Amino acid sequence: MKNFQLSVVVFIFGLLCFSCSDEKETILFAEDEELVNLSLNIDILGLSENNSSRQQIEDFPICIPATPYYIEIIMMQAGREVVGTSDAPFRIDLAPNQMFTRYVPEMALPAGDYYLDHCAVFTEDGTLMCLAPRFDSPMGRMSAAPMPMSINLVAGSKPFPDVPVLCFDDRDVNEFGYQFFDIQPTLIRNFCFFANYCSDSGRHYPARYELDISVEGVSVYRDIISTNGEENGEYYADPVCVDLPIILDYEEDEKYIDYTLRLLEWEGVYEVDEEMVFNGSLSRADINEKLSGDNIEYEHIFFNCQD
Repeated sequence: MKNFQLSVVVFIFGLLCFSCSDEKETILFAEDEELVNLSLNIDILGLSENNSSRQQIEDFPICIPATPYYIEIIMMQAGREVVGTSDAPFRIDLAPNQMFTRYVPEMALPAGDYYLDHCAVFTEDGTLMCLAPRFDSPMGRMSAAPMPMSINLVAGSKPFPDVPVLCFDDRDVNEFGYQFFDIQPTLIRNFCFFANYCSDSGRHYPARYELDISVEGVSVYRDIISTNGEENGEYYADPVCVDLPIILDYEEDEKYIDYTLRLLEWEGVYEVDEEMVFNGSLSRADINEKLSGDNIEYEHIFFNCQD
């Protein structure tokens, strides 16, 4: 009987251990372990203090006339997300009339090496104002500490590391090292393009082309080139598929996505004597129409083909 009770205890303990070992790990530390209260000091690059006003420095993105109110961050340690996640970054309000964050218990962490993987600054109404660029992005060259930014927490210290951010204007978000959906989380749908080219003699070819897409005027995809080839004497092209946002702020038939396809020459297959460009726009209805049921229809574009 004692052996049976012991087996039950071991089994229950095993279940508890298993249930705690899912992918989203939590920081565990001893109750008596000293914690370091981390506060982040936001440094908006390109702005300089001039008495009570701020002036824009040339070559940096232009800031919207607004006041920073809170930030959203993702902190990592040893490859794990420990504060905030990629799906739900952690919000911290700024101290009143200051550029450093308030105390929050989630930012009381054991001493050690961490990385700030993401930092975005918002106004009180939730408008994205500033963004910390990633190290491998064009805008990252403007920052002395692009993302991911190393932060070493030392026991007994009260760290206030500067986090360089850049004003977020309507320039290409890829210049910050992000996709549109990374900084504006929303419902997305996979949408595909396919194109044909017709020669002047009337012969049809799968087209080789370049694709650009902007959402609400912000470029999210640029210079995507279709994959083309030849197999057993037949020319083929793969559809170009991208993730597009479903933004409910727009009416069902209201266009908010613009795309451009530029026909490219296909060496040994066809030549292009003049530039051919196709421009179009999409609404939520246009996207959903292609995704009805289990079938995915392509947005089919024709270059130089008769209707």
